Amino acid sequence: MKHIIKKGDIILIITLLVLSFIPEGIFYLTGNDASIDRTYAVIQVDGKVYKEVPLSGHHGTDMISIDTDKGHNLVVIQDESVGITEADCPDKICISEGFVSKPGATVVCLPHKVLVEVKSAGGDEPDVIPAH
Repeated sequence: MKHIIKKGDIILIITLLVLSFIPEGIFYLTGNDASIDRTYAVIQVDGKVYKEVPLSGHHGTDMISIDTDKGHNLVVIQDESVGITEADCPDKICISEGFVSKPGATVVCLPHKVLVEVKSAGGDEPDVIPAH
């Protein structure tokens, strides 16, 4: 049995392919996808906002030294990512977490109560299903 592709099949495939790009076009024209690209880092110390730093469009390296009665951390913003590169805590897990850049990503130093979280300027957070 021989399979023959008919002219109608080709038209159907091309039509479905074109229709699949419509949502991307809508997001592009309305600018809704632009908010995904505007990210910033929120640095919290002991549950309070210490500093907010824009990540989108950031070039080069900036260092933020955090010294508290619990210890020392060095937060580094490198290009469009952020991480902790120095800490005098005993386990140094925060250093091994590396640099993060996607909304919702975090770097945490539990002994010093330092949290670095990447957020989106559009207010959109990653899809989360709340546990009840």
